Amino acid sequence: MTVAERPLAAVCDGVAIGGSAFFPDTPRAALVLLHGIPSVAPPEPGDDGYPGLARRLAVKGYVCAWADLRAVRTTPGAFSIEGWVRDARAVIDAVKALAAPKQLPLAVVGSSAGAVVALEAVSRGAEVDALVLLAAPAAWVSFAGDPRAGVERIVTGAGMAVAPEVLADPRAWAAEFDSVTAERAVRTVAAPVLILHGTADDVVPPDHAARLAAAAPCAEVRMLEGAGHQLRRDELALDAALKWLDGVLVRP
Repeated sequence: MTVAERPLAAVCDGVAIGGSAFFPDTPRAALVLLHGIPSVAPPEPGDDGYPGLARRLAVKGYVCAWADLRAVRTTPGAFSIEGWVRDARAVIDAVKALAAPKQLPLAVVGSSAGAVVALEAVSRGAEVDALVLLAAPAAWVSFAGDPRAGVERIVTGAGMAVAPEVLADPRAWAAEFDSVTAERAVRTVAAPVLILHGTADDVVPPDHAARLAAAAPCAEVRMLEGAGHQLRRDELALDAALKWLDGVLVRP
């Protein structure tokens, strides 16, 4: 199958969001991939990141877009969780515009913090037909404590910039994590939701999957035996997600 790449025309708060979309010859649906909190560690051998994943999913028949949210890799700016929610809405809108001529249904696949951001964006009005949550925290595991420790994790552990005023006083910045939580946002999401979580996830405890399912109006949970946190690199997780998406998105 031939796949063509197009730039992603998404702008939020005056900042162009880095990313692109891959188009197969005969698409059946559209997907948006949303990443989680990055790491300053070098990628593992053979990891082609979200662009590589988007291309592979396009070969399977999906218009598939990836994006770097603010302060990550190709996109400038200062990180905040509210900023990421706004970025996610801009990306979803951009991909919907690309998919509109063919009237393609659209789903978001969010990994970890990206899943939280996806749920919050949908709860605030972003229109999607389905959501896949990979290793999603029901509540924040790493940002529930001291605000300065949270900033340190973002700046040192994730390599992202924060605004100068956040460095001076991070309390308001940290408080945003109290208002943007998956367990609360999922309660208002009417679209079908698939929750995938590894039983060996050492970043987000596996019981968070059950918490999300209990709060969601329409959700299915699949626990992946022995799987860790990076489900975007787990072929069994991706196969399960695509099979489910085919069932809820693809027209007969």
